Amino acid sequence: MKRNHIIIKGDGRLNEDALIINERHSLYGVADGVSSLVPFTSAENLTGGFIASNTAKKYLESLMPVGLDLSSEVSNINDILHTKMKEYEIDKNRKEQLWGTALAAVHITENGVEYIQTGDCMILAVYQTGEVRQLTILQVDHLEQAVIDTWRQCIKRGLKTKAEIMPHVKNQLIANRQKSNTGNGYGVLNGEPEASDYFEYGKINKVGLTHLIMLTDGLFLPAESIPDGIPYWDHVAKSLLDKGLEKYAKDLIDLEESDPECITYPRFKKSDDKAGIVLGFK
Repeated sequence: MKRNHIIIKGDGRLNEDALIINERHSLYGVADGVSSLVPFTSAENLTGGFIASNTAKKYLESLMPVGLDLSSEVSNINDILHTKMKEYEIDKNRKEQLWGTALAAVHITENGVEYIQTGDCMILAVYQTGEVRQLTILQVDHLEQAVIDTWRQCIKRGLKTKAEIMPHVKNQLIANRQKSNTGNGYGVLNGEPEASDYFEYGKINKVGLTHLIMLTDGLFLPAESIPDGIPYWDHVAKSLLDKGLEKYAKDLIDLEESDPECITYPRFKKSDDKAGIVLGFK
């Protein structure tokens, strides 16, 4: 098995994404930290999103090669985050104060691949036939699309900068945060006991499998850049494998730099943190 990975800081002070690489356990993944809407930094000057994603990283990388239940282990991470926030006197009843992490991870076994996901990290499987198979969905997509629609409406009305547009979507973003780990919202590891109810997990076999791709949302291509008639994730996977992870990321950053106010390609920040892993089975 071959492995390529990349991690790149975006616009923020810290890179709140993390790579998970546990060679002993053939366990790999990406985590995307989610900071609270209420300003928070630790005594070490770390954001909540950084603490959360790196808590997931350290926990999964420290596991020993023994019997593994991904769902139980990720639930343990959520419990650890709950304890950490309690130590920092975060009010668990105020979702805007909570911080956490999205996660996508795989465990490679002799005959198959076990996977788990929560939030908006993605896992794609690619086969010898060229078929691209989504193992996961974007749990936040139905909420974020409504915000992006508002963003586009602002552009149509003549607004030309992020600073002008953000006040028009801020309340939507706050309302979305209230829907964490609920039936009309999305899953995320943020210490809430309901988080485990929203894990996506399962197992596939490796017959015909050539690649597994794990990405945080900073490596997603803008929808407007996808050619007409081509399924979104097919284009993402094939572009990434054709170019290689580093060239794919560089081209995406060049595109982001060409649109710093997020007008041509509507999004919430010029450049998000990026973490990706590609596993090859050829």
